[in-house]
Amino acid sequence: MARADAQMELHLVLAFDVSASVNDDEFDLQRSGTADALRAPPVVAAIDQAPGGVAIAIIQWSSVTRQALGLDWVALHSDKDVLKYADTVDAMPRRLPGGGTMIHSGLAYAGRLLDAAPGYARRQVIDLSGNGRSDNLDLMLEARDRLVSRGVVINALAVEELNNDLTSYFNRHLIGGPNAFVVTADEFEDFTTAMKIKLLREISGAMFSERPVLQGDPVVALR
Repeated sequence: MARADAQMELHLVLAFDVSASVNDDEFDLQRSGTADALRAPPVVAAIDQAPGGVAIAIIQWSSVTRQALGLDWVALHSDKDVLKYADTVDAMPRRLPGGGTMIHSGLAYAGRLLDAAPGYARRQVIDLSGNGRSDNLDLMLEARDRLVSRGVVINALAVEELNNDLTSYFNRHLIGGPNAFVVTADEFEDFTTAMKIKLLREISGAMFSERPVLQGDPVVALR
């Protein structure tokens, strides 16, 4: 863990969708896709070069009463730290059996976790992945606005397997804060590539802040 007085580049909460629309195979693709994205050389290098390092935690979200800590805060400073953490992510179990799509509850849980983050960070980001629209839009908007008002950036990874234009929905209603963006994966099988793009942009800060990055965007060569 980071020292109490450490100044880091980033506190990052990865929020995994474990609602009823996400089966166990799709959860595995989120988990393994995130681990593989962390192992990507550009992502490893970005963390290694981040001033003070990066702290990451993972939550799993679904219904109002179904929020769980997937992995508690870990501070990453070197390539060895990142590769070891990727193995830990690969082994993370699914902690919730399913439920509704209460995105506002996932955001609130992630916000409380940011309050317990190690040390201090120049930026705090919530990175929410999902394949469906919120069951309560008004509460999601309220949760988003509360977090943004305290300086938290909310980004999203939209899995478009349900063909419901989730990318546009997340752009309009979920993301918020300076340079917030949505990355698109057509299906859970595309999760690794989308997460690589997303992590690199989040860790590198304003490096790719001029416009949204979608899956396959040539601005980032990650394969």
